[in-house]
Amino acid sequence: MRTSALTAFLVLAFLFSSGCNSTGSSTSTSTTTFAPFDYNQAFKLGQDIKFADSGAYMARTSGTSMEPVLTKNTIIIVRPIDFDDLEVGMTVGYLNSNGEKVLHNLVRPAGPEAWVAKGINNAREDKDRVTRKNLMGVLYTVLYNEASEPRAR
Repeated sequence: MRTSALTAFLVLAFLFSSGCNSTGSSTSTSTTTFAPFDYNQAFKLGQDIKFADSGAYMARTSGTSMEPVLTKNTIIIVRPIDFDDLEVGMTVGYLNSNGEKVLHNLVRPAGPEAWVAKGINNAREDKDRVTRKNLMGVLYTVLYNEASEPRAR
């Protein structure tokens, strides 16, 4: 049951984020576009998803270190990943030495048991390293990002 609910969520998230195109005969083409989620809809969807077995969790970003890709109040899903499966460029969540959750990109390995991470909007690499012990997961999907909302003109 949980697997089917997660599958349904992923299909809906894909459709709402990218639209759905369909083609008729060779002489006509129709396109169906879905309205994007607003913040409240995305937050509710994230709360409604059950992650008990998967270890995934919903979070809301609060800083500017990943702008312009992830802005403040972006609603994300972070999913567990095996440390040995990490690769350069992945966006991962980890717990820093101050006990704060950080979501940054992996820059390079720092030996066999650690990774260097950095926010794309930051001038410097993170002082804390991503390790097996503090790794929380990999960015799995974005439910809401205000940068993708239409702006009033």
